[in-house]
Amino acid sequence: MPSRINIKNKITFSFIALLLMMSATAIIAYLLVQQVERKLYRVEIIDNFLNLTLELRRYEKNYFLYHLEEDYLDNVQYLDRLDETVRKNNDVFTASPSEVEADQVDKVLYSYRKNMSQLHSLILVLGTETQTTEREHLLEAIRESGKKLTLIAEQMAGKERESIQNLLQTSWSVLFSTTGTVIIISFLGAMLLREKIVNSLKLLEGYTRKVAHGEMVAPPEQRAEEEIRSLFQAFTRMNNELHLRQRQMVQSEKLASLGTLLAGVAHELNNPLSNISTSAQILSEEIDNPDREFHHTLVKQIEEQTDKARDIVRTLLEFSRTGKFKKQELNLNDVVSSAIRLLRSEIPAEMAIELDIPADLMVWVDKQRMQQVFLNLIKNAIDACGNHGKIWISARDFLSEGNKEIEILVSDSGPGIPPEDQKKIFDPFYTSKDVGKGSGLGLFIVHDIIESHGGAITVDSRVDEGTTFIIWLPGEAPTP
Repeated sequence: MPSRINIKNKITFSFIALLLMMSATAIIAYLLVQQVERKLYRVEIIDNFLNLTLELRRYEKNYFLYHLEEDYLDNVQYLDRLDETVRKNNDVFTASPSEVEADQVDKVLYSYRKNMSQLHSLILVLGTETQTTEREHLLEAIRESGKKLTLIAEQMAGKERESIQNLLQTSWSVLFSTTGTVIIISFLGAMLLREKIVNSLKLLEGYTRKVAHGEMVAPPEQRAEEEIRSLFQAFTRMNNELHLRQRQMVQSEKLASLGTLLAGVAHELNNPLSNISTSAQILSEEIDNPDREFHHTLVKQIEEQTDKARDIVRTLLEFSRTGKFKKQELNLNDVVSSAIRLLRSEIPAEMAIELDIPADLMVWVDKQRMQQVFLNLIKNAIDACGNHGKIWISARDFLSEGNKEIEILVSDSGPGIPPEDQKKIFDPFYTSKDVGKGSGLGLFIVHDIIESHGGAITVDSRVDEGTTFIIWLPGEAPTP
């Protein structure tokens, strides 16, 4: 498959094409101007010929009227100048577009000169008063030759001016057509550039904005020029790298949360271990006691405390495990309670947490990830309320357009969130806490987990009136 022409070559070819077109136009215009200059030179010669002819006719008429010798000599002088003009500019007259044949000019001039000379000789012999038939014929022949000379000059000048007009009209036509073509090509080139480059860059800009807001997008493969495709490929690589780094940071955040929880879990784990140790010690001391019922009670206490310790350890392992995303039907109350149990040591003594979740409310979720959601939300609520306050967690199921959905509310009595911060609260690395006290990833992770479950989360908060996070989750098993 032939490779596409890249943007650089397309722009280069376009400029070369425009340059060639403009150069061709300039050459054509230059040739037309040269022709106009030649035509103007010819018109100048023909106009001079016409002026000489008119002067010739003027002295001709004066001689006919007054028979003065100086009029005859002036007439002969202009006749000589006409002969000289024709002789020096023979190419102008031989190439004349006049309806009168150009080779007749010499014949007419010769005839005019001959007849004028005969008339002058006749007047010298017979005098000015003598009228003869020969004289009348000569006068008529001279007048006819003069008319022919005038007609030839006028026709030649008219045709040359018409030719100049046609050349000028052709020049304007070439100029307008070339200018129009250049404008159309430039417009089409700009539209093509917009379609191929600007639109692709705007599309990439939109994807970049989504990435900046924490969305991981995969731009479709572009059938574009080499540079644009390379840019999209680089963006895809960057996007994949960001996605990988995001997953690593999510895991790091989770492990950081796990480290925070360990102190409290150690305290929680210490209680059942202490009870086990005490019961075992009593059992050891009373091993010889024949009261089997007492022994059975101690063993049962050891089993209960062992199960309690095992549950605590299992909860920690489930929370820290990075497993494949897998939805399963779980009791929502159990999921929330396990998260509260992990945070028990961080809950101040004067803080109350109330649950209003139906005992039989089931949800289809990934257990570990949903635990992460409630851990982050409850931890944020604890931080917001300080040592005094109250946290409410409630849930209900309802029908929306025939589909079962679960609505979960996590509310606190803290100071609330300003409206300008609510717009950015789910953005990565955004935090309102002091430097070093928050990574800004907690709510971003919550938002990402909820969306991966096909749900949605939003916040409703008023300053000094507390904050409520509202979660919607599908209430039915996912379609296989």
